[in-house]
Amino acid sequence: MEESKKTYKVNKGKCLGCGSCALSCPEGSEMDIDGKAKIISSAKVEECGGVDLCPYGAIEVINGDEPEETEE
Repeated sequence: MEESKKTYKVNKGKCLGCGSCALSCPEGSEMDIDGKAKIISSAKVEECGGVDLCPYGAIEVINGDEPEETEE
C-alpha cells in the first residue's frame, strides 16, 4: 500500500523560534529570516516525527490522511 503524502506547515503564531525542529530534523525544517521555523521538506518532517517534532505544537498538517473532526 502506498503511503499518502502529508504536507506540513509552521504556524508562525505558535512558533517560538526555539530551533528545536531544525536541530532535530535539519533536512526537513530550518529557521527562516523572520526567526521562525519553516518546512523545507514535508517528507523529511514526516520521517522525523511529523507534528510531534515541535514541542509547542507549531507544526501542523495542512493536508493528508488525518481525519478532520466531524460531528456524526
